[in-house]
Amino acid sequence: MKIHDLPKTLPLYATNGVILLPRAQLPLILQEGDEKSIIEYAFQAGHRLVGVVQSNPDGGHFQKGCVGRIIAFQDGVQTFVTLGGLCRFRIEEIRSEGPIKKARVSYEGYEDDLKESRIDPFVDRPRLLNLLKDYLEDQDITANWEEIDHASDELIISSLSMACPFKPIEKQALLEIPSLSERCDMMIALMEMASPHLKGRSQVLH
Repeated sequence: MKIHDLPKTLPLYATNGVILLPRAQLPLILQEGDEKSIIEYAFQAGHRLVGVVQSNPDGGHFQKGCVGRIIAFQDGVQTFVTLGGLCRFRIEEIRSEGPIKKARVSYEGYEDDLKESRIDPFVDRPRLLNLLKDYLEDQDITANWEEIDHASDELIISSLSMACPFKPIEKQALLEIPSLSERCDMMIALMEMASPHLKGRSQVLH
């Protein structure tokens, strides 16, 4: 898929403290009629694409998000949807309010999001993993370390960015930051701020 294949207008799905990143997956449980209407609109439009934006605690929502394709859908008492992240975007204009909020968006500057994942030689994976075990224990979060050991740098960093209980403004910064290595560095800084006693920890996880 190329940038010009993406629609200029997207239905917006506003989340609370949740972000979507390119090449990552976001499972959602839809319970309200308005949320289901957004998904129905994406199906009716034929592209199955939804613009995921994070609600701003100060009001409204942030102006940058990530477009996700509906890759799994199960309707019933609860509606389960999985979105696959494609490309980040910037909102240029809100086109409509009401049950389905739509926005004119720009993908300029995010062309690389649609390319295959590449290795970033500046990712400090050892330092990140050295901190991660103790951080997750502090936050009472369980993890499958066998999967983590075999996962790519991008999968680890994207999953942590989306799953860790950081503040909305911090998650938004992780979404907007340009490169994977910079996102890794910010992740390390956020973990150290959340658990100051981890700073400088050099334990190796093997």
